[in-house]
Amino acid sequence: MLTSARLITPDGKMIELSPEMYRKVKRLLETNRISAPAKNRITAIRATHGKYAGNTSLTQALLQQKQIEISRENNPLRRRNG
Repeated sequence: MLTSARLITPDGKMIELSPEMYRKVKRLLETNRISAPAKNRITAIRATHGKYAGNTSLTQALLQQKQIEISRENNPLRRRNG
């Protein structure tokens, strides 16, 4: 059983598409992929690069927290096993 393709609009309406119209829409979407210009991408990367440099290392804080958790887990075992 073949079902027809449906296009869902931003406001939630469904539009039934014929197989031919589906192929046209699919081709249109595949050929018109728009990506941000390189200049915009570079600007965005530079704006956020090093944003947290000089602050407390979140990675180090997570590693310290993990060490605390491991020691809590091991302490009852050490007491029980001697």
